[in-house]
Amino acid sequence: MNLLEKFFSYDRFEMDWRRLLMQGTIVLCTGITLALASALNPHAIVLSARHLSWLPLSGMIILALGLLECLDAFLAKESRDFLQNLQVGVLDAVIGGLIILSVTEEPVRFSMMIAAFLIVRGIVRIILVFALRLPQTVSTSLGGLVAVIMGFMILLEWPTAEGWFVSLCLNIEIAVRGWAIMMFALWVRKQKTALLP
Repeated sequence: MNLLEKFFSYDRFEMDWRRLLMQGTIVLCTGITLALASALNPHAIVLSARHLSWLPLSGMIILALGLLECLDAFLAKESRDFLQNLQVGVLDAVIGGLIILSVTEEPVRFSMMIAAFLIVRGIVRIILVFALRLPQTVSTSLGGLVAVIMGFMILLEWPTAEGWFVSLCLNIEIAVRGWAIMMFALWVRKQKTALLP
């Protein structure tokens, strides 16, 4: 085995339910914290961006999650995991980057982009659950449905089009994603205990 094959050997990257549970918990807590911050301190100035509330920080979180998904795609053993993680990771990374680069704009200007992101992210999540026969179908589908509803709320500017509401919706989506990761981790634990003699 040459050096390159040793470096890219995936045997050491087993799916550990504890790591997934910890990752999901961190994402859930981050999403909840930012959602509460968006609702309780809507006029915060983050990264010198006025009228955007906590949106720039949310963009950084989405970018980081997208890059982690791309890394998971790179380390995936099965092609379905590779395709799923890569699609979601690239979408998140691009949107997170665009949010960060748009901190000088008015929230109305790129709220349509975030609305479209939430709608597409929710639809992709629902489709992947059924197409790939992923576990926790109900909770993951509900998370996708919540993202679609919030996307349409932003699109219709209901109840408002202000930056704090856009930030709140994006952070709720982050929290729901953390919940889905936690549910998947518990499913992985259940599968591993079922395989033990």
